Amino acid sequence: MTRRELDADTLRRWRLVLGAAAGEAMQGTRLDKTDQQRDQALGYLYDRERDGQQRDRSGGIGRADPAAVEWLGKVRTLFPQTAADVLQRDALERYQLHGLLSDPAVLDTVAPSMDLVRILLGLRHMLPAPVLAKAQEIVAKVVAELEARLAPRALSAFAPRRQRHAHGGRPRLSDLDWARTMRHNLRHYQVDTGELVVERLFFRRRHEQRLPWHLWVLVDQSGSMSESVIHSAVMASIFARLKAVRTRMLLFADQVTDASSQLHAPEKLLMSVQIGGGTNIGAALACARAQIETPRRSVVVLISDLYEGGSRAPMLREVASLTRSGVTTLALAALDRQAEPDYDRTTAQQMMACGAEVAAMTPDALIDWLATRMQR
Repeated sequence: MTRRELDADTLRRWRLVLGAAAGEAMQGTRLDKTDQQRDQALGYLYDRERDGQQRDRSGGIGRADPAAVEWLGKVRTLFPQTAADVLQRDALERYQLHGLLSDPAVLDTVAPSMDLVRILLGLRHMLPAPVLAKAQEIVAKVVAELEARLAPRALSAFAPRRQRHAHGGRPRLSDLDWARTMRHNLRHYQVDTGELVVERLFFRRRHEQRLPWHLWVLVDQSGSMSESVIHSAVMASIFARLKAVRTRMLLFADQVTDASSQLHAPEKLLMSVQIGGGTNIGAALACARAQIETPRRSVVVLISDLYEGGSRAPMLREVASLTRSGVTTLALAALDRQAEPDYDRTTAQQMMACGAEVAAMTPDALIDWLATRMQR
């Protein structure tokens, strides 16, 4: 087969496989910005083969290599999970880049960030005890920063609304506190006429009469959703502290795990999450539906890219069952690294046809959305 017989995409792939050394021979092959980043990431690892540096590059066993941390993050962003797993395995087993895994000092050289937490969660099962302890500190710091930004907004959005009758508005008879009103005014009972003179009326605040809302946060923990898992754990933890909301969190991949008991410590929850696996949205929705007792005061928020691993039919039946019963159901589509929606549009349209709402929101927007629905 001649070069002319190869299409542009095939040439592009061969250029990435052969690396920069093939540049002169394949000068007509164009790489866009993303492909150039892929080329650099592949070169960082596999150019060692050409340069004979398999064992002596910085980042070998026990040596701190901050560049390795950045490289791992880029690999997971630029390549599909299966390819990223191969590159990671080659880095650790073939080229002995164990600096990240064997020396806690490596983590001291890198600023805590969402990217770093995402990497550490993916490598958690490979970390020795000293590095794992340092990783837990980093996760806790990033979680605390997220909470500090989001918690005030949630507390403000869900703060009880002042009552009109407390500030000169017209009170409602249905809010009258009969017991307190009678006790206070008994002193004005007229024995001779048998009448009770009511000097003052007492009213209950309406928000005190309301039953709490119930919130289920269902989080897809497949490999492409690692950053969403981090945000979701923090958000669910914040909602769990609100008196007006009873919050439960279900994590799902092939199986469903109830993580509600860990919401008081989201950093520990994250360190126990198993990122990766399939996607069984239907099973997660079924699990939530089985726990719901007051449908019209319940909200199910599904956080996923909506790429169902099995048949869509059972999933759509669960969505229809939830919405028919009165449960407010939101499918919160995943956002990519540029905050652009990244989800299965076909599934989203089918869920909307079953009565669910579908949106792509930042955490701040989700707080406002929930507050509006629950206070309406």
